[in-house]
Amino acid sequence: MGALPKMKLSVEEYLILDRQAERNSEYHDGELFPIIDATRQHSSIAFNLGMVFGPRLRNSGCQGLMSPLRLRVSPTKYVFPDFIIVCGKAVLTDEHRDTITNPKVILEILSPSTADYDHGGKFELYRMLPSLEEYLLVSQDKPLVEIFRKQSPNDWSLQIVSDFDALVRIHSLGIEFPLGDLHEGIEFE
Repeated sequence: MGALPKMKLSVEEYLILDRQAERNSEYHDGELFPIIDATRQHSSIAFNLGMVFGPRLRNSGCQGLMSPLRLRVSPTKYVFPDFIIVCGKAVLTDEHRDTITNPKVILEILSPSTADYDHGGKFELYRMLPSLEEYLLVSQDKPLVEIFRKQSPNDWSLQIVSDFDALVRIHSLGIEFPLGDLHEGIEFE
């Protein structure tokens, strides 16, 4: 006797369930993947992202948005980035106004349980977004940011910033800040 087939949800069923759930889930081709709870380090860095980008984006036509804002990367794939920046009018999928499709910059805070996914499968999904110009991975274990910049649709460059006093430059936004600003208040082991 074989294993029971997995029940797959339609996009519509997923959105109904996820909007009612206490804990959000990502959606990939009919399957749900619950979001893992954030650590204190993760939460501190997320707060710092808001503090760093807020003043720099003021009057720029861009805005920073934090999770739990859903991002549709394809008609059958929905994820929850830690922080996104949208320039111009946000393109939303429906009247619920909780799912966006046009980020210019995406930031993910790496954790041991998601680092491989953030570097691999999730980045592969993000590259499908025509609006995306830069993707930043922020370590919560050490002062480190990896910045992927789109050169062309299939060509991305990588810059690594690992000195606490070094500048993190977001070329697509024309802004920069010291790496240490993202890790303020974080104690590394």
